[in-house]
Amino acid sequence: MKDRELVNRVKDATDLLALVGQAVKLKKAGASWTGLCPFHAERSPSFQVVPEKGFFHCFGCGKHGDAFSWLMEREGMTFPEALETLARHAGIEMPKQRERSSEEVDAETRLRSALDAAQAFFERELERHGAGRAYLKDRGIQEAFGKEAGFGVAPDSWDRLIEHLKGLGFSGELLEQAGLVSRTERGTLIDFLRDRLTLPIHDARGRIVAFAGRAWGDIKPKYMNTRETALFKKGETLFGFHRAKGQMRDGALIVEGYFDVLQLHQQGIHAAVAPMGTSLTEEHLKQIGRFSRRLILCFDGDAAGRRAMDRTLRMALPHGFEIRLLELPQGEDPDTWCLRMGAEAFRDLLRQAADWTSFVINRSMDGKDMRSIRDRMEAFKDLSEFIPYLPRTAENREVLVSLAHQLQLPMQEVERVWKRGGAAAPAEPELAMPANLALDEQIRALVLLARAGHASEVDSWPSAWWEALSGAPILQALLDSEGDDGLLPPEVLQIARALEADLSRRDAPEAMANPESTRLKLENAYVMRELQALQRQLADPRTQGEPGMSSRLEGRMAELLVRKSRLAQSMKGR
Repeated sequence: MKDRELVNRVKDATDLLALVGQAVKLKKAGASWTGLCPFHAERSPSFQVVPEKGFFHCFGCGKHGDAFSWLMEREGMTFPEALETLARHAGIEMPKQRERSSEEVDAETRLRSALDAAQAFFERELERHGAGRAYLKDRGIQEAFGKEAGFGVAPDSWDRLIEHLKGLGFSGELLEQAGLVSRTERGTLIDFLRDRLTLPIHDARGRIVAFAGRAWGDIKPKYMNTRETALFKKGETLFGFHRAKGQMRDGALIVEGYFDVLQLHQQGIHAAVAPMGTSLTEEHLKQIGRFSRRLILCFDGDAAGRRAMDRTLRMALPHGFEIRLLELPQGEDPDTWCLRMGAEAFRDLLRQAADWTSFVINRSMDGKDMRSIRDRMEAFKDLSEFIPYLPRTAENREVLVSLAHQLQLPMQEVERVWKRGGAAAPAEPELAMPANLALDEQIRALVLLARAGHASEVDSWPSAWWEALSGAPILQALLDSEGDDGLLPPEVLQIARALEADLSRRDAPEAMANPESTRLKLENAYVMRELQALQRQLADPRTQGEPGMSSRLEGRMAELLVRKSRLAQSMKGR
């Protein structure tokens, strides 16, 4: 079976509505289903699934794709992994791949097996480690959740884990590759984690890739991660992400520690994640950005926590995230504070978290004497790193006017820094097109035709003429609404009205007076695209090697050339 045939067969056998419906509550709206977008926070539904066409689309954040891209975005899968997963659910047998060498199998399958075996070992050690169970109880971890989280114990021994895993058939070299052991100066293998509480670290798909070890008492370092391996990269892994990724509709909650994440998850606050003892990285933000464009930063209420919050803010702002900050009282962390307050009170705190703007202004002025020129200039220097990322709104200009007054600076100087520009884009005019949306000119014409009362004619034309064009989901939404603006997502209605306003400004209503002319141009453009695609296929060496395929393509091309000629005559006669 050809690769493309397999992909199409799996796609046709997949119920996209059921797949997406596992994560999004959907409501029927014409030929599509709508709901709140799982990729960004919103109050009005702008996300839609069109089962007959096999795609989903969000008019708010622009996310678009099919069943494969849904799993790739939501589950962090590669395309082959998504294909294999959907094929398995559909009962479609995948073609056998070439046999991999034992070295290739060991590179991943055996590594994962070793990590899973180590996890089972650590869990059994915890069962007979009374001090470990007492420690978890003191930290407020309930027994059932502790088992779900995978807590374990690394015994106070140099080689207990090594001997156990070797007894299961794992080589010392493989255990070293998995990060479970280390070598002494003499070359002797020893357990990497010893006499510590252990926690499994998972990838985005929930597979164990490494372990964290928490020391008892005040032993330093408090936490140790098994070293980086082929499966584990600190800068690409977020602790708790495999649980949190589907819970980020209202934003990703970024905290510092493993117990912060786990305690919040135990309390039902599932959006919490933490970096691996490092600052947030570009890759971390990329992963979070697949599920939410909003961050809530909640770090420990001490100087180190403030510095961590500041570093994270500097990293995230250039990427255009909406960021809110929750600063806890001195000496508290999310783990202890959530236990002290209770889950509902902590959720209230999250809902009231301040916008990042007020935080950085207060932080820059904290402890400074505003009567001192030096202190005022130092505060302004700190703020200059953040001011460019303020969205260009009238409200924020008032903030900067107040800031200029406090710092005793000319407003022109503050505005100069503001206009330097950052990740934030200028506020959109009320009837402006969304900046991240590209609309094909033919789609623009069809949208205007539909708005001008010709929706039934547009709907009668083959969708193949336009469904591959940029902005096709907007037209589909208009056709599905059957003229009822109440069924349109707000973003689609905004786009349609912006196009109508532009047409009115150009004083060209006659452009919509002839649907037949638009139809001919649309069909002609489709024929031209098909001809170009056929030419590329005929030039492909793989096609040239199959005479039967070449003949079929040449026959199709001849039909299209006749059709192109007929369309040219029709357009010339109009």
